[in-house]
Amino acid sequence: MWIVSAAVLALAVILVSLFAIRLSRDKPTTYRQEKQRPVSIPYAPAKGGTVALIIDDMGHSRSAALPFLEMDVPLALSFLPGRPHSVQLAEEGFARGKSILLHLPMEPKGYPGINPGKGVVLISHDSGEIRRILREDLRSVPHAIGINNHMGSLATENERVMTDVLEFARDERLLFIDSRTSPRSVAYRIAKDLNVSSAERDIFLDNERDEDAIYARVTELLDLAEARGWAIGIGHPYPETARVLKRAAADAERRGILWVSLQEMVRYVDPGN
Repeated sequence: MWIVSAAVLALAVILVSLFAIRLSRDKPTTYRQEKQRPVSIPYAPAKGGTVALIIDDMGHSRSAALPFLEMDVPLALSFLPGRPHSVQLAEEGFARGKSILLHLPMEPKGYPGINPGKGVVLISHDSGEIRRILREDLRSVPHAIGINNHMGSLATENERVMTDVLEFARDERLLFIDSRTSPRSVAYRIAKDLNVSSAERDIFLDNERDEDAIYARVTELLDLAEARGWAIGIGHPYPETARVLKRAAADAERRGILWVSLQEMVRYVDPGN
């Protein structure tokens, strides 16, 4: 009996030793797998590049918004807070599969002569006031997945203000698009520093409300996407813009350029966040 017990004990010791050796071999592999963070690309980049479009200044009029709500191409619709139709149209846009943004009014140079309207973030606001405004603005834009600035040529140059705005975006897991209303904007740099999913506008499509001019800007956007691999454009709910975008969708398809949602674009250009 003693001999059998000793044999069983010896076998148990051998099995435990073999298991420990196996664990010691497995640990480094497990550690390396956890440390490696693969780049997440949501789609295979199109041969001709990719484009994403934002339509700003939504919320004033349903008739102006309707052509963009009905478009088959992916669009991000950016709503001004507290406008007559912001809640209704954001709900409708979400139901139609559009991406929804808060078009955050921010202080421009020349304020108050140039006034971005209600729900504005001013450089005189402290951190608590900025957070209060952001929470209130977001309540009037249901389903928002991110923020881009409305005006803001002064505010986006201010490090403290943009840090407050982008810390809020980070805490609420919102992406941020710098509309680049100032060439000295610090918004995108701070967003990167704070690990906020972010990107910058490349081209305004319709500063000039003329179909030929808008078409030229859209062609420039497609050219940039083809050359660089991606591009982000911003337009407005003008009938001229809607008509041009319908033409441009056919141009993009012919050139092998893929229209993607804003979320897909941001994940592609900013995969670390």
